[in-house]
This record gives sequence, C-alpha cells and structure tokens, in this order.
Amino acid sequence: MTHIKGFNALRAFSVALVVLTHLDLSEWIPGTDFVMTRVWPMISGDFGVQVFFVLSGFLITRILLNEREKRGKISFRNFFARRFIRLLPPLLLFFTLIGIANLFGYLTNAKESILYAIFYAYNYVPHHLYSFEMGHLWSLGVEEQFYLLWPFVLTIFSKTGKLVFFILVLVAVCCGVILFYKEFSVSDSYFVKRWFIPASCPILVGCLGAVLNHVSFSNVQRLMQHKAAITAIILLTYSFPLYAPVFFIPLGIFVQSIAVITLLLLIVHSQETKVVQALEFRPIAYIGIISYGIYVYQGFFLRTGGGSELWFQQFPANILFTLTLAVLSYELIEKPVLKLKRKFE
Repeated sequence: MTHIKGFNALRAFSVALVVLTHLDLSEWIPGTDFVMTRVWPMISGDFGVQVFFVLSGFLITRILLNEREKRGKISFRNFFARRFIRLLPPLLLFFTLIGIANLFGYLTNAKESILYAIFYAYNYVPHHLYSFEMGHLWSLGVEEQFYLLWPFVLTIFSKTGKLVFFILVLVAVCCGVILFYKEFSVSDSYFVKRWFIPASCPILVGCLGAVLNHVSFSNVQRLMQHKAAITAIILLTYSFPLYAPVFFIPLGIFVQSIAVITLLLLIVHSQETKVVQALEFRPIAYIGIISYGIYVYQGFFLRTGGGSELWFQQFPANILFTLTLAVLSYELIEKPVLKLKRKFE
C-alpha cells in the first residue's frame, strides 16, 4: 500500500469545501440564480464529498485488485478489519460527544435517529428525524455500504470486461435516479439523492478508474503524458454545471466525478513532477491526513449549517474545537490504533 503523493492535498481541499459550506459559505457569495444554480455545485461541500468518494473508490479498488493479483484472492477478514480500525476511533469519540450533549438537552432528534448513525444508515434517515449534528454521517453511511459490498463484487466479477460492464450499469442507474427521483412521493420524506443509489455514483467512477489503471497501466500512463489535453478534459468536466442545460445539472454527480478521477490518474502518473511535489507541502498534507477526523467532528461543532445558539457551535469557537479535536484525536488515538492495520495487510 504505497503512499501516493498529492492525494492528501486533495483530501485537504475536499474537507475545506465541506467546512466552508457548513460555515455558511453560500451566504458570503452573490445569491443570484446563476451563482446558486451553476457556480455553487463547483465549490460546495457536496462537491467536496464527491472528491472524497472518488478517492475512496479508487484507493479501495486499487488495494483490493493488487491483493487479488498478488495472493490470488481477497481476504474479507483483513479488509473489514482494516476498515474497522480506520473508521471507528473518531466515531467513538464523536458519539460520546453526541451522548453528552443529548444528556444535557442540547440536541434535537439525536436520540431518535442515533441508531441510523451507529449502523451507517444516516443516508436513509427520514426528514422528521434528521439531526443537524449527525447529518454529515450520511456520506459515511454510503461509504460503509460500499465497503460491505465491493470486496464481494470484485470476487464475483473476476473478469475485467464483466466488472466494467457492471460498474457502467450501476452508474447509468444512478444517473437515472438523480434525474427523476423528485417525481416520486418518497422524496418528500427522505433525502433520496443520499441513498446508496444514486449517491455512490462518484465512488463507482473512482472504482472504474482504478480498474482501468490496473489492467492498462502503461496505456493510461501514455495518455496522461498529453498534459494539455488531459487538463482540458478536467476543466471541461469540472465546469459542467456552467454550461449544461438546467435539467441536466444534477448529472454533475457523474460528469464532475470524471474530472476528479482524471485528476487522480494524472497525479498517479506524475509523481515526480514539481506540481505533485508542491502538493506535498507539509501543512496542507497534514490537513489531508487528519481530514477524516475534521469531517467527523465538524458535524458536532459546525452542524450542517448555521442557526445554533449553543456557545460551542459559534464561530470561531466551533472551528477551533473542530481542528483541535481532530489533531488530538489523530495524534493520541488514531495514529497508535492505525499501527494495528499492519497485522491485516
């Protein structure tokens, strides 16, 4: 599991978008229809989560394909142990904070919906049980549901062609749902766009990129040498909301993910360039390293938007608490625990 230079900078960028959005970034920019409809999808926390999703799909698939190639099979035991070790420590601390705040009556709906969060199902929580302090856990739910399925999918579809076809079918289904889910009454009670289908679309794009890179590494490497063309593709797909017909803007969940996976592949095949070396700038890389903790804890202190009167959820205390807790959590809890992952490689 070699370190890929530049990826921590992308994690830092992603979590920054989420944090800024939850600090009510939308109130700092012009509220015109053009900005909110076409510019906002390019700079919002939702796009930050998209980047996380593509990264997750790419890295997990890369790890599993390398394991299958090296050992002839995927160890489900080792995979789930590694995921458990990586994800659980910050969540335990987060739920402790939720429990204490709930005990003192600070939170609304936390008691009623906490089981959704504990069992990684907050992407299916109904509107009337939604808690602003736990709302961000919807994305962890999508990722965990992906983790539960993907090793088995890679085992079943051992041939590349069938695997690619399966991924493309799922992506097509996701795109169809994202375009038409508002036509169904269930969308009045649930955040349907956060359900595994269609929210897993960026993860699947990341998976597809990893598969193609694995089976055609040299071909992808040659393609990435055409830097001008690749940069144009990244910019064109990233800016999709600027020029797409309004009806199709929600498909940015797919098109913008193409920009992200193309960028990831460009970074992978440009490890020794000055640009990638610059992405390793230590303070930025460190933010990327602790980005998971930042993401988890910011939900408690920043909520999924403003409106709280609680002192620890007021700026700048909320951001200071988030960053301080993320650093302490990583250095004192996560880093020591992560050493256990070596036993399951």
